[in-house]
Amino acid sequence: MMRLLFLLLASVGIAHELQENRATLVLRDKNHVSVTLYIAYTDALHRAVAPQRPLASFLLMYSAMRPEDLQKELLRAQARLQSDTRIYLSPGPGAEVPLTNWVWPDVKQVQSLLQQRIMAATVDPNGHSHEPPSEIHAEAVSAREIAALTVKFPEAFQNVLVVSYRPNQVWVDTKALSPEIRF
Repeated sequence: MMRLLFLLLASVGIAHELQENRATLVLRDKNHVSVTLYIAYTDALHRAVAPQRPLASFLLMYSAMRPEDLQKELLRAQARLQSDTRIYLSPGPGAEVPLTNWVWPDVKQVQSLLQQRIMAATVDPNGHSHEPPSEIHAEAVSAREIAALTVKFPEAFQNVLVVSYRPNQVWVDTKALSPEIRF
């Protein structure tokens, strides 16, 4: 019985957040979409700036860079990743809606991620370690109302699970029952 309890507790301990790259698209207003990306940043960075280099070599080189040099490399990679991420209105001719107000992890966070990845690889040389997903934000504002859209992600992100929704909001008077809330 004790052994079964231990196995159950161990299995709960290894459950973790989805490690795959994903995006959340939220239609805020009739023409405004908030985009939040959750990606394995060091892998995407590796594929974006030095895909010809082995991952271990890339991690060692970039984790040891001076912050100023790493910042230049990050800006170059981010510009490429931003230009390769596109949103198009649909149906119709698919007019592109520009993504703006990008927010990326800062250089200190990225350098720390790179160093943690090296340490994890040292502990687990078979490469079964995962980094927590990095959060990246952007916005798309269209001149037209957005009824539907399509999205294109950079190849460096590989597969991306997309979750999309339009939130509904309602004020609830504390003196009355709320209107019916539907999902």
